[in-house]
Amino acid sequence: MNRPVNPDRASLVQDAADVWNRPGFDTLLSVPRLGFEPFDYQVAAAKTVLRRMRGRAILADEVGLGKTIEAGLVLSELRARGMAARSLVVTPAGLVGQWGEELGRKFGLPTTVATGKGWDHDGSVVVASLATARRDPLRSRLTAEPWDIVIIDEAHRVRGARSASGKLARELRGRHYLLLTATPVENKLQDLYELISIVSPGLLGTAAQFKTRHGGGDTPRNPSELRARTREVMVRHRRSEVAVLLPQRLAETALITPADEEAAFYSALLRRIRSEARGAAHSHRFTLRSLAKLAGSSPAAVAPTLAKIGWDELASAAQAVQRHEKTAELLRRLKPFVERDEKVLVFTAYRQTLDGLTQALAGEGIPAAVYHGSLSRHDKDKAVASFRDEAPVLLSTESAGEGRNLQFCHVMINMDLPWNPMQIEQRLGRLHRVGQTHDVLLTNLVARGTIEQRIRHVLERKINLFELVVGELDMILGRVDDDFDFEASVFDALVAAGDDDDFGARLESLGDDLARARADYLAGRGSIDALVGED
Repeated sequence: MNRPVNPDRASLVQDAADVWNRPGFDTLLSVPRLGFEPFDYQVAAAKTVLRRMRGRAILADEVGLGKTIEAGLVLSELRARGMAARSLVVTPAGLVGQWGEELGRKFGLPTTVATGKGWDHDGSVVVASLATARRDPLRSRLTAEPWDIVIIDEAHRVRGARSASGKLARELRGRHYLLLTATPVENKLQDLYELISIVSPGLLGTAAQFKTRHGGGDTPRNPSELRARTREVMVRHRRSEVAVLLPQRLAETALITPADEEAAFYSALLRRIRSEARGAAHSHRFTLRSLAKLAGSSPAAVAPTLAKIGWDELASAAQAVQRHEKTAELLRRLKPFVERDEKVLVFTAYRQTLDGLTQALAGEGIPAAVYHGSLSRHDKDKAVASFRDEAPVLLSTESAGEGRNLQFCHVMINMDLPWNPMQIEQRLGRLHRVGQTHDVLLTNLVARGTIEQRIRHVLERKINLFELVVGELDMILGRVDDDFDFEASVFDALVAAGDDDDFGARLESLGDDLARARADYLAGRGSIDALVGED
C-alpha cells in the first residue's frame, strides 16, 4: 500500500542527504571560485579555524602575512555552504573601503556599508566602522542581530571590557567569531585573557582563576600550559616560518629647490597661517592646517582655497608661480622608465595637482591613466586596466591607496608627502605587499624649506618609516597614545613654535615619542612569540 509522501518529511530527508554528502572542511569548496591563488599557509589557517576551532578563533599572524585573506577564506567557505547568510565585519574606519574592495575583488562577495541608520538587508556582507558601530542607534541594531559570523579587524582595539569598543565586541552575537590582530598581547597577560574570552568564554577560566594560575604581569607562570590553551583558539604565523619574503623596498628622497617666487610664496603663506592659527577656533585651525598641506603639494593646489577664504593677495601669488620645480623633476625622472617600458605609479593627495600633472605629461607626450575618487567604480577599473595593459604611468590621488593592489608595478613617485604617516603606508602597500616579485623603488619629491621636508626627516630617522612592513606603523602609532594624531601634533608644533628652530625641536620631541613606541612594539612582538609559540 503506497502512502502519500509527506513533503515536510521529504524535505528533511533531502537536507540530511545534502549535509551527509557535503565534503568536510578538509576540502574548501570556495577556493576554485576565488579571484586569486592564496598561499598554502593561508588555506591551512582557514581549515584549522573551520575544523578544529569550529569557526571561533583569533588570527594573529605577524603583520604583512594576510590575516584579511585568512578571514576571507573562512567567510567565503561558510557562505559557499549556506552557513553565513548574516555576516558582519567590524573594522577601523580607514579600512572599511579596503575590506569592501578585497571581499568583492578577491572573493566575489557583495558588501554593504552600515551607516548610523543601519544597512540594506540584501544578503551582502555588512561592513561597519568600529567608531560608528559602537554608538547608537547602529550599536543597538548590530547587537540585536543573530549573526552567523562576526569578524573584527585590528581586534586589539576591543580588548578592554569596559571600553565602548570592548562592550560592543562582547555583545555581538555570532555563531562563528573571528578576531584579527598582530598584537594579541601588548603590555600584560590580561590582554590575552580578554581577547580569548571573547571567542571562547571560559577557556581560560575566570579572570581570578587565570591570574592565580598564570600571574598578572608580562611573564606567565606555567607557560607551557598557557601556550597549549592559546593554540586551541589562536593561529599565528611568522614570516620566518612561512618563508614569505617581501622584495626589498628601495626608498630615496629627492630634495627639490623651489624657484624664488614659489619659495617666497610658501614662506609668506606659512607666516600668515601661524599668525592666524594662534587663538583661532577649532574649525578655522582645521582650515589653516589644510592650507599648509595643500601648499606642500603645489601652488596650484592651494590657490583655489586661498581665493575662497578671501586671501586674495596670496591666491594671486600662488597663481603667478609659472614653474613648479617638482613637476619638472617628475618629468625628468619619468622619461627613462617610459623608455624602458616600466610602469610608474605617481601619487598626489590633491586633485588640483593631479590636473596639473595630467596636462604636463600630455605636453611631453607621455601617456598616462588617471585615477581619482570622483570616478565611478567602472571608470576606476578602466583606469587600472589601462595602466596594467597600455599606459606606462598612473597618475593617482589618495583613493588608489585604498584597496587597489598594483603589484604589476614596482616604481612609485610621491609628488607630495602626506602629514599622516598611515597614508604614506597605504600608498606603499599598493605595490610593496605579498605578491610583488620585484624590488620596489620609492621616490619622494620634497621641496626644500617645507614642513614635508621636516616630517620626512623625523619619520625616516626615528622609526625607519620606509623600511617598515605594511601594518607595522599602526602598531607603533597605537602605542604612543590611544588618541594620538601625528598630523594634528605637527600642526600644533608649527603654531606653538616661536621660530623655525623651535619648530624643529618640537618635531624632534615628537619623533622621540615615536621612537619609544617603536621600541615597545619590537619588544612586545617578542613577548607574543614567547606566549603563543611552540614549545
